[in-house]
Amino acid sequence: MPIYDLGYRHWAGRWTSHPYRWWAITRQGIGLLVHRKLFVALMILSTIPFVVRSVMIYFTIVAGAALPAFMQVGASFFEAFLRQQTFFVFAISIYAGAGLISNDLKANALQIYFSKPITRRDYFLGKLGVLLFFLSLPTLIPALLLFLLAILFKADAQYLADNFWLVAPIVGYSLVIMFTYGLIVLGLSAMTRSARFAGISFAAIFFFSGILQAILGLIFRTGNLDWISLSRNLSHVGAWLFNVAERYHSPVWLSAMVLAVLVGGSAWIVSRRVQAVEVVS
Repeated sequence: MPIYDLGYRHWAGRWTSHPYRWWAITRQGIGLLVHRKLFVALMILSTIPFVVRSVMIYFTIVAGAALPAFMQVGASFFEAFLRQQTFFVFAISIYAGAGLISNDLKANALQIYFSKPITRRDYFLGKLGVLLFFLSLPTLIPALLLFLLAILFKADAQYLADNFWLVAPIVGYSLVIMFTYGLIVLGLSAMTRSARFAGISFAAIFFFSGILQAILGLIFRTGNLDWISLSRNLSHVGAWLFNVAERYHSPVWLSAMVLAVLVGGSAWIVSRRVQAVEVVS
């Protein structure tokens, strides 16, 4: 019988670019979630405000000034839409993000990840990419589509000239929402092996911060404690980006600083938790 050479064989495959290896993790995470019927139903529900506001844009352009101010397609229109979508962003973050890292910790899967030519940065970007992909669907993408619809329905170059600046706050506010929710839930997911506990902790941070702000505001009889509420910080920054009437008394720089600390701290937690089990640098 023939004897085969079992010695070293040169690999003849195709090398891939290292900066894009994180995409394999993102693609896998997206593929797992799109096959969950409950999650797909949640994503479909998140499109309802987009459909409603698309109809509002149409009737606003047809009826003109006869409509109330809140239906006029301007800065307040897009700021209110993105603020409204934070409800769906909250639910999507819990469903899609709570188990992204905690499930890997529970299954001791990080050793398998890092036995491949994948670094901590690749792992972090891959997991974050899953969340940013799904969080952009109810925020950044529909907001930009609404702006495009307004231009198409208006069919007026003057409208674009007067409102082109709205693209910047739309993108900016969407990214603030996406990274705030995404990184906080990733940080909590990295701190525990239980996806359920990570999700409960994430919800507790949002609800408890709002309750604490309301209680302290009543005790001290002041409205300058809005920065304690995470949701109010997001709304405050969004109002500043769109240059609409501010609803809160605390300075916007304080709200921005609180969000920056939370986002940076969450990223640091993920980095430390993943570093503890890395076997390949």
